[in-house]
Amino acid sequence: MKKIFILSTIVASAFTFQACQMADKKSATTKDSVAGDTTMVNGNHVAGSEVVESGIDEAGATFLRKAAVGGIMEVEAAKIALKNASDQKIKDFAAKMLADHTQANKELKAFAIAKKVITPDALPAEDQIHLDEMKKMTGASFDKHYIDMMVTDHEKTVALFKEGISNKDSGLKTWATKTLAIIEQHDEMAKKIASGLK
Repeated sequence: MKKIFILSTIVASAFTFQACQMADKKSATTKDSVAGDTTMVNGNHVAGSEVVESGIDEAGATFLRKAAVGGIMEVEAAKIALKNASDQKIKDFAAKMLADHTQANKELKAFAIAKKVITPDALPAEDQIHLDEMKKMTGASFDKHYIDMMVTDHEKTVALFKEGISNKDSGLKTWATKTLAIIEQHDEMAKKIASGLK
């Protein structure tokens, strides 16, 4: 009886050891693939079959994810500007940003869902830290910071959307073209306000 008990204990230990080794290998593989993976959004893997099934290429999916982050940033920064800006022109500009980018974000989300592309719903940590710092600013220093940020951001966004309109997906191209026209207006407005600030 003792021999059977010892034998069963040894067998159970062997299975446990084997399972632990497999779990270690799995976690090591997961760690490696995540560490070098540029297609992680909010901890979810966002490439491969989803993109292939949707008929949109990886460049299109990447564009949607970048545009989503930019859109969220514009909306959140505009909300802060409506509270903290002292110049009425900047408050008016922020109200337009809030309205236009909220609409564009809704359209982007709907399009991404239709194409089975997962886009972020929150900002990366460094962008959130920047917004948190902006919340502490007020008056003329806020006005200058916000409008300079809008000039820089819209220049980058115009370049991003020019990539978007060259995508082979006709739906993406149509949406990017329509949205680019609005973003170019924002870019001009931001530059005009920035040049008028002391």
